[in-house]
Amino acid sequence: MQDKISASTVLQLFGRTYCHLCTDLMEALSIKIQGLPVYVEWIDLDEHEEWEELYGEHIPVLKHGEFEICRHRLDEAALSAFLLRFS
Repeated sequence: MQDKISASTVLQLFGRTYCHLCTDLMEALSIKIQGLPVYVEWIDLDEHEEWEELYGEHIPVLKHGEFEICRHRLDEAALSAFLLRFS
């Protein structure tokens, strides 16, 4: 049985408010998931020191749980492959 996207499907986007790559990824991601029941949780590393050591300046990072979808820029192929698991 395949997983299904539900209202509780959450993608985490780790980044910083002043990071242009983070802003770019969020904008591109918003277009790709428009109309899908997917929620993006923004996690600002400046407000969450527990993630600083793991990600530091290697942001943005888009994840679903422990699964990393992409880093630095939106990887459309990786996002599509991830979303296909739920179709």
